[in-house]
Order: sequence, then C-alpha cells, then structure tokens
Amino acid sequence: MKNIFPIISFVIVLLFSACEPQQDDAIDLPAVPTNVSFTVTPSTTETNVFTFKNTTPETFLYQWDFGNGETAAGEEVQAYFPLMGDYPVTLRAFNDGGFGSGTQSVNVAEDDDQPCAPGSLVEFLTGCDEQGWVLLQDEGAYWVGPADGSMTWWANGSDDVATRYCAFDDEWIFKTTGEMVYDTKGDLWAEDYMGHDFLCVTDDELNGAAEAWKSATHTFQAIEGGAVEQLKLVGLGAFMGLPKATNGVELTDASPASSITYDIIDRGENTDGKYLELEVNMGAGIWRFKYISN
Repeated sequence: MKNIFPIISFVIVLLFSACEPQQDDAIDLPAVPTNVSFTVTPSTTETNVFTFKNTTPETFLYQWDFGNGETAAGEEVQAYFPLMGDYPVTLRAFNDGGFGSGTQSVNVAEDDDQPCAPGSLVEFLTGCDEQGWVLLQDEGAYWVGPADGSMTWWANGSDDVATRYCAFDDEWIFKTTGEMVYDTKGDLWAEDYMGHDFLCVTDDELNGAAEAWKSATHTFQAIEGGAVEQLKLVGLGAFMGLPKATNGVELTDASPASSITYDIIDRGENTDGKYLELEVNMGAGIWRFKYISN
C-alpha cells in the first residue's frame, strides 16, 4: 500500500494557504488643503473690479463666494463690487482628499455710481432709474453666423415668437445701482447642454450647474470710450439671449460663465422705443441678439 499521507498533508496546506485573507493595496489619499490662499488684484482700468487667483498648491478645483451674493468657479476669476464695503471672499480649493477653505476681507473704498450722464450707455440702459429689455418680438431677433457677419447659419423665424414664448417673455432689468435682474417669468428656453431637449421648462426644472441660468440678480458694467461700446454682465450664469453664447466658446454642457462681455453693434430710439443689438464672438462664429425696451 502506497503512503498517501504526504499527499493529503500537501492538499491541506494548499487549502489553508488559498483561504488566507488577501490584503488589498491601500490607497493613500492626500490630506485636505489646510492653507488655502489666493491673491487679490484690483483692476487698473475698471472701477471696483478685482481679479482673484488661487495660490494653493496641488489642488485642481476651485469654488468662490464673493460675499456679495455672487459665486464663480475657476482657478482665476473676476468679480465686480458696485457698492463700497468690506466683503468676505472665500475660496474652496479641492484635491483628491477633499477640500479646504480660506477667506480674505476685500475692501471696496467707494460706490461705483456709474454716472447717468445724458447720452451715456448707463442712461440708455437704465433710463437713469431702472429699465427692462426683452428680445425683439419678430424674426431675426437672434441669429448665428460667421465672424464677419456676411451670412447667417441660423436665425429664429416669426413662428418662434410663439413656439419659443418662454424666451421672448424673458426680461433683463438694468438699474443705475449696477444691478441687472434677469426675470424668466417662471420659464425659459432650455437646450441639450442645459439637460433638456429644446423646449420651454420652468426655473425649477433646471438642475445642478444649470440652476445658475434661472432668474437671478447679477451686476453689469457699461464700457465706453473704446473702439466699440461694450456691456459686461458679471455673475455666475449671467447672460443675455442664449446662455451657451459666451466669449470664445459656445457651451456644449452646463458650464455657466462667470461673466460675458458683449459688443454693442447698434443702439438707438425710434417711434417704437429704444432698441439694442448685442454681439458675442464664440470663437467659431458670432451670435447676435436684438432687444427692445419695455
């Protein structure tokens, strides 16, 4: 008879070895940032405008709260403070381990009263008090085309005034205090980059980052004295016309801009009231929007 005990012993040892618990490789996450820091640089050309830049090492995501009701995202951002005061500006900086926060007090020495001189852009936009604007209630109220403006790739038709009613009833109210109030009247036109399929939705149906495009109060700057007058809207999600039309890029996802600057192509007044035409170059072409005051 053959001796089978060595074989049995080997099998038992093998079974016990196979049953030993396995040790997963541990993932060492970095500690959350503890010394969140950023620089604050006042603009030398624009009143009460500050640039904020993260200086926290080894971080990759940044959320800003400017202490005036406005927020932004990005490593370097700008903010506009129309009224004097001390504002607690807070930065959240993220790494793989989580986030830390840091706060600095920013002093704004005086109000930006945006003087309402006769004929000025501020006077035109606000009526030296407050004034509302809506899209032109007709075909061609907004269109997109090449940067030279030689043709249109697409423009709204007259039927769109009814089918896109939620875009044509939106109102932008400009105030001499420097505020711009965007009022959707409860609903707005929403496209795929906003998470909807080209239809009217209510403010409450915007989710996540797209919520920045609902009714809100932002600020504005009337920029004069250059080759072309400009209107700068400041605040996360502030826009006129379509939120996807931003400086240098047409958005393909819900990534609201913290500011958009529009060139003023035309403005004036006729028997129907004031009219305004804005343009924004989105890199691959231009969007133009026509408004009337109401």
